Amino acid sequence: MDFLTVLTNARLLKSAVSTLSSSELNEVIQKLRRIYDEKKVDEELNEKMRKERMDALNAIKTIMAQNNISASDLSQLAEAAESEKQIRRRVVPPKYKFTDEKGNILTWTGQGRTPTAFLECIKREGKTMDDYLIHRDDE
Repeated sequence: MDFLTVLTNARLLKSAVSTLSSSELNEVIQKLRRIYDEKKVDEELNEKMRKERMDALNAIKTIMAQNNISASDLSQLAEAAESEKQIRRRVVPPKYKFTDEKGNILTWTGQGRTPTAFLECIKREGKTMDDYLIHRDDE
């Protein structure tokens, strides 16, 4: 039988605790009392927080009405704030220009791992990386 069914039915509960002494039954009652008190405090705290939140929302609603601000205005503000938060990667111009084995002209920013095609080009042509630097006046 389900524990809650026994606990919430007086006849079943009486039968379940019939073998307990009065001191053991008193301990069970004290434990239940502590659980009840904790639950009561939690419920009161949750209700207080809910009421404070509703009061704050009502105050905001009043301010919005006084200043002719709509929910869509707040939505746009939130979207703008979110887009400002996003970190945008800056575009790094290429630093090196080289030709791969197939004759394709490729570029590399000089950041991150050196492209294999670039390393092969250096080896194939017997040059240094500096020989492939892009000078802004070359473009």
